[in-house]
Amino acid sequence: MNSFKKNKKLTTTEIQILKDIKNGLSSAQIAKNRNCSSRTIEKHRSNIIFKLKLPSTQNALLIWLYKNPKIFNT
Repeated sequence: MNSFKKNKKLTTTEIQILKDIKNGLSSAQIAKNRNCSSRTIEKHRSNIIFKLKLPSTQNALLIWLYKNPKIFNT
């Protein structure tokens, strides 16, 4: 079992946003693609960081994605 499944369950939207982050999109780009505000995306990112129990550092999410490459192979 990987660390993703050990943590609080992410929503479908949060997983999709994680994929966008993994693909190098900024919050502004993700927001534009999803037709919402950058603030909405930042809130999703914050929720993801909280659910994955990551430190609130700028690159914590990218580091987690790098360490968990199989998250999207389900």
